[in-house]
Amino acid sequence: MRFIETLLIKDSIQNLLYHNIRMNTTRAIFFRKDPIDLKDFIDIKKNTRCRVLYDEEIIKIEYFNLVPRKFKKFKIVYSDIEYNFKYENREKLNNLKTDGYDEIIIVKNGLITDTTISNLAFFDGKEWFTPDTPLLEGTKRMELLEKGMIKEKKIKIEDLNRYKKIAMLNAILGFYEINQFEIDVIWKKEIT
Repeated sequence: MRFIETLLIKDSIQNLLYHNIRMNTTRAIFFRKDPIDLKDFIDIKKNTRCRVLYDEEIIKIEYFNLVPRKFKKFKIVYSDIEYNFKYENREKLNNLKTDGYDEIIIVKNGLITDTTISNLAFFDGKEWFTPDTPLLEGTKRMELLEKGMIKEKKIKIEDLNRYKKIAMLNAILGFYEINQFEIDVIWKKEIT
């Protein structure tokens, strides 16, 4: 079993503490290995996306140019998918995607979770809330929760019309706020 960490490098490695926590927690659970520090393995290549592949040890580190993406059109997809750890194999997640949409919002047990690439937050006009049922505890989500910038909340699919804005949260996008968006709610269950 192999895992990944995807990090943003600007002048330094962004959110390093949270990436180290997630990676070392995964390594401890699966391999009972002592903690390591990603900064000892990563070269600072400004304005890049860094992908670290690991199991018991670091296997490979790759660097990519940042490619801006736009997200506006989302489709709700129902799934019982499990993705508690950031696995290298994303086939089950990728199989949920649908042509004609920028991204999907995964609903599990009637509750909003994540997209295939990010955690989510929703703005009610006063505060930002993130689902308390994420598939994966993202590093940006951890940081924003700790700083009090977002709050956890149970968000049901029928609650979506109460929110004025949506944000995607991940290491590369950061807090990617989307003011105008479309969400197609398809009431057909798509279980994987």
